[in-house]
Amino acid sequence: MADRLAVDFDAWEDHASWWDNESDAARQRMAVDPETLESARHAFGKIGSSSVGAAYASTLAARHELGQRLAANAQAVASHIRRDLQTYADQEHANQQSLRT
Repeated sequence: MADRLAVDFDAWEDHASWWDNESDAARQRMAVDPETLESARHAFGKIGSSSVGAAYASTLAARHELGQRLAANAQAVASHIRRDLQTYADQEHANQQSLRT
């Protein structure tokens, strides 16, 4: 019979919590507020605002959207870890019940 598999639930919960924290951090790191977007549009004067300013604001908006997607992905990873831990714990409990009967 093979050695018993042991899952360190606390370590995996810590790992899921790290992903939760990373979700918040990614959202904050990549955030661009509306005032900054408006300022970027006008940062290059009359002539530049329609070209360079618009492109700069568009880039900042894309950065903000990316931060939202990164945050959602990190949150999904944390949820996935927790769901799999629960599935493993439930199956382990069911296996123990089967062995007792």
